[in-house]
Amino acid sequence: MYEHEASYEIPNKLPLRFKNGKFRILSVSDLHGVVNYDRRLTRDLAALLDGVKPDLLLILGDVADHDAVESAENLRGYLTDLNAVMAARNIPWAHTFGNHDCEAHRSFSQMDVYEEMSHCVSKRGPADVSGVTNYVLPIADETGENVRFNVWMLDSHDWLGDYMRQYGLGDPANKWDMQCAYPSCLHGWAQTYDTLRFDQVMWYYNGSRFFERNTGHKVPGLLGLHIPLPEYRVIYQNPAESYYEGIMRETVGNSPVNSGLLNAMVERGDVKTVVAGHDHINDCAGSFMGVKLTYDAGLSYDCYCDDDLRGGRVFDLDAKNPADVKTYMVRARDFVKAEENG
Repeated sequence: MYEHEASYEIPNKLPLRFKNGKFRILSVSDLHGVVNYDRRLTRDLAALLDGVKPDLLLILGDVADHDAVESAENLRGYLTDLNAVMAARNIPWAHTFGNHDCEAHRSFSQMDVYEEMSHCVSKRGPADVSGVTNYVLPIADETGENVRFNVWMLDSHDWLGDYMRQYGLGDPANKWDMQCAYPSCLHGWAQTYDTLRFDQVMWYYNGSRFFERNTGHKVPGLLGLHIPLPEYRVIYQNPAESYYEGIMRETVGNSPVNSGLLNAMVERGDVKTVVAGHDHINDCAGSFMGVKLTYDAGLSYDCYCDDDLRGGRVFDLDAKNPADVKTYMVRARDFVKAEENG
């Protein structure tokens, strides 16, 4: 029996199943919602959902920001508005935390508020695994009996300073410690973003083995997180070899510490697609070691985003070959214009 076996169970709040042999996922990120958020956010989200018609919406971190995470009341008001967009269309949605969700000093559990939302299927991860939003959403066949695909979500934390202090590596406020911990050849544009912990990587690895044991085969999957993996730097540095496509307008904001997650996925051979947020004006994709690394650009009007990129990424699954994930970007302005033009 696996240590965290209960965390791999199929959720029953809103069952996720293939319909007519198809399943569509839409991923968005970096909403940066505040109490008095720009209402174009929910307008664009509604237009995207109406145009794409996904079976599941993923929100990959930095869902809320500033005063929206200062109290449960503030967060509840904002999330109620978001949830209403999905509830009106009966679309389940799930999230993982980003650095802005994590950075705020809070006296309440954000997950308690998320779990109140009628169409939110996010799950609280195991208490003894680092972070909060570490969970898997199995997608079953039309009978609901057999798992055909997994959506893995991981909590990428916020700042590396907490990691350093946790393991006695010094205080990042010290210049020498910072220079030693953040070598320029590895860090992203901010140098100090956090890394996944080893126990999170092992939670995925053991979960992957759990599903293989229970189904008799490897279950293909998609993995979502907020802060991109260091290997994202490979795809734009080696565009021909990685089959790079899309737009990258800012360098990768990865952690300088490599968690080994990509190695774990390569060894397991089930997750072939990763999607990240965090870098608001990147929507590119490329492959490394057989794993497709993708962005979904940002959706916010209360933080920096580019109008021509603002939108989300679609993942189309076919029950006949769910490992062959088709993905492409969609732009919010295209769907808003379509609705305005009737």
